[in-house]
Amino acid sequence: MNLNFYHYVAVIAEDGNLSTASEHLFITQSALTQALKKMEQTFGGPLFTYQNRSMRPTPLGQIVLETAMEMEEARLQMTNAISQPETAAAGHLSVAVNVQTGALLMGKVFSRFHQRYPDLMVHFITTSTNSAKKLLAQRAVDLIYYNEYQPSNTRIVQRLLCRENILLAIDRRTARQAGLPTGEKLPWKLPPADIRKLASLPFIVSFSGSHFRHLADSYLKSQGVIPYIVCENPNFLAAQAMVADRVGIFLIPSTPADYQNPELLHFRLQAPFTNPLVMAYRSDYEPPEEVRYLIRLLEDFCRSNGKNSLY
Repeated sequence: MNLNFYHYVAVIAEDGNLSTASEHLFITQSALTQALKKMEQTFGGPLFTYQNRSMRPTPLGQIVLETAMEMEEARLQMTNAISQPETAAAGHLSVAVNVQTGALLMGKVFSRFHQRYPDLMVHFITTSTNSAKKLLAQRAVDLIYYNEYQPSNTRIVQRLLCRENILLAIDRRTARQAGLPTGEKLPWKLPPADIRKLASLPFIVSFSGSHFRHLADSYLKSQGVIPYIVCENPNFLAAQAMVADRVGIFLIPSTPADYQNPELLHFRLQAPFTNPLVMAYRSDYEPPEEVRYLIRLLEDFCRSNGKNSLY
């Protein structure tokens, strides 16, 4: 079997649909569909089911996906190990970030970083929080961005950039029907919403087992809310598009919140719910000036947004 097919499965699971996945893979949708069919023939059953226009791994698909993620992590480690000797002379920095908020946050500051270090090759590896920690422990990356803050962990140096608000994404019509104000667009101009009063509405959630799903589940449990789940979607931007189409409501970190969609409103929560944004490196690693500068840029960005969507 073509080993690329495992990578295809991982991308389909991340994007939730064949169209977006084919764009990210730079292949046609028909070619991706054929690859998926060959995988399903090989493993003897469907790897995905379709729920509310989103693709979700079947139990068999979840087993294949776990193998695909392990293979992807090994590929990234190999790529990083091969590239380091060639790029050492020109300068190289490798950073593992989570795919949902990390890549977006880095994109907000990288242009300024590049202006200062135009000859430095930076390799951003998008992966899960657990994989990022493994890559750091294996010295496969210099720096990681993730969403856990554990000051007691002496093996790594952690810099808490900020605690961002988790917001409620809800469409304008549903908000009006629920008695929420709709005259303003931005969350810091709107009063906080009480999630308990919205418990009867359908929910869109992240995939079970993800870091953010664990955070959201813990928060909802603390508020006595048992959500009526209509869709699981790992892609924050896709989930917000579904919210705008009145599929359900969604809890989302403020970093990827889409304030431009006219059909979407984002509310802070009455009982605060936050997500730590953390940069970390090994305790035996002496960060060079460029690493310290990147961390300062991220801290400054978070601080400048503190009065609005970040704590």
